[in-house]
Amino acid sequence: MTFNCPLGQHESSAPRQSSVRLAGRLIFLLAGFCSISAFTSVAQVPALLSYQGRIAVGTTAFEGNGQFKLALVNGDASQTYWRNAADANNDGEPDASVSITVARGLYSLLLGDTTLANMAALPQDVFANSAVYLRVWFNDGTGGFQRLSPDQRVTSAGYSLISATVTDGAITSTKLSTDLSSQIASLTSQINSLSSRLTALENPGLTVVSTDNQDATLLSKGYNSFSSTAAFDWKNGATTGAPSARYGHSAVWSGQEMVVWGGYLGSDNYASSGGFYAPNSDSWTSVTTFGAPSARQSHSAVWSGTEMIVWGGFGSSGYLNSGGRYQPSAQLWTAVTTSGAPSARSDHACVWTGSRMVVWGGRGSTGYLADGALYDPTANQWTALTLSGAPEARHSAVAIWTGDRMVVWGGEGANGSVGSGGRLLFDASGAPQQWQTIATANAPAARVGHSAVWTGQKMIVWGGRNGSSYFGDGALYDPATDAWTTLPTSGAPTARASHIALWTGTEMLVFGGEDANGALATGAAFDPTANKWRALSASGSPTARSDAKAVWSGTELLVFGGKASGQPVASLQRLNPQPAWYFYRKL
Repeated sequence: MTFNCPLGQHESSAPRQSSVRLAGRLIFLLAGFCSISAFTSVAQVPALLSYQGRIAVGTTAFEGNGQFKLALVNGDASQTYWRNAADANNDGEPDASVSITVARGLYSLLLGDTTLANMAALPQDVFANSAVYLRVWFNDGTGGFQRLSPDQRVTSAGYSLISATVTDGAITSTKLSTDLSSQIASLTSQINSLSSRLTALENPGLTVVSTDNQDATLLSKGYNSFSSTAAFDWKNGATTGAPSARYGHSAVWSGQEMVVWGGYLGSDNYASSGGFYAPNSDSWTSVTTFGAPSARQSHSAVWSGTEMIVWGGFGSSGYLNSGGRYQPSAQLWTAVTTSGAPSARSDHACVWTGSRMVVWGGRGSTGYLADGALYDPTANQWTALTLSGAPEARHSAVAIWTGDRMVVWGGEGANGSVGSGGRLLFDASGAPQQWQTIATANAPAARVGHSAVWTGQKMIVWGGRNGSSYFGDGALYDPATDAWTTLPTSGAPTARASHIALWTGTEMLVFGGEDANGALATGAAFDPTANKWRALSASGSPTARSDAKAVWSGTELLVFGGKASGQPVASLQRLNPQPAWYFYRKL
């Protein structure tokens, strides 16, 4: 792992399977420094430090949700002045991380911003210490947390945090810089330069790019479209060595491969087989069946960073409470203990917290369920969820992990589809604390067969059905404020259920599913920043399918399996979702 900035490059002593390059820069006014900027000078302003950076894994810009742990320490780290979360085991590393969305390798965050999950407030007196350094741990989701080395020293800009403690009148002319006028002149020059560049944007001959073939803003400024590039086609993946047609299977992304396992094969046959697909080589490798869990469908699967953990589901003997852990690199299965495990079930909610798998709800031989447990793969141990206030029993609910809580919503209950949910809060050590209800104002209507993704700040719920009625709407849920915001329907996909949805780091991709007429082969992307939908490419003959599984590789949507007309589908297809580009210029 390397930490890069304009002042130099420093190697970490921690080995990793893939190198991570992190370039950090902090911006104070219009001047860029490889340091930290502070934006507070009076007691009424919160103590916040703005930190921006760039991360690359190997030579590829990191894309997705990065996990950061942060601390302010002295020169030899013998003293810690602040950390983003508690350190219960006193190992010097915060116990919980802050989840930040990284888009094309770029990210930013405010140290001390308590609106972020697991971000502690920043004391204003932290810079009363003479030398303060920023220490950062980063997890790209593959190699676990590693400390970036060396620590970055906080420059004088950060010490403006203690300006609120300065006595009125204490700053005299003798304490001001003698070259203040030259600094102002330099800053003015930079502003004038930026102004000139902005003016140049309006000059004739300049080419600008838009994803809109009738961009009203550009047209109103006198620009005309003169050329375009088409969106990418869907591509068929290799079939040699691919798993057989199936649905009700699972799929996870290991960081390099899509791992597919289990599912329903048709004619009362269930699978205990699978394969892992490497998009770089367009090749399949079979998952060993030696030591694998029994054949099943409608189970859950998560990726821990080193292995796929499979649990529960339904097989030829009925509902199951067994599972297994699979390491692709070693082609090795290890059994998940059944001691203390939840009762047998399928169609349950499941998330990975970063250290544990959480299972909740589902359906079993006694009906719909409202209980669950945590599984610790390190100890191979289950811990029952005994907290009161859980949502009503249901199956097929969606669930996401925010960094400090599991959010569960929707699904099918004893009286039909439900439009409620719950938030299970965890403490800094990873222990569940309490269930909280979710607001219903502006929430989507009750539904099942819907989807949900986590953007890093909000959960997006879309689609689904209630009985024979299909939905083409959805909403954004903010767990910090417990509030829903309705999604626009203009440009959204047609109403559907049992579709796939995933988060790319900037957009939610929706594809496939089914409506009253059968399986679908269309989709769209939603950008929550622009609050806008755009259609996905339909070129390349994408396969119509519902109940498929998909992963995001960092650059492509990979889809496998599903069903159409009640029959299992095998085909793996892949799509780079980059939109068509339209070029404009003034004549």
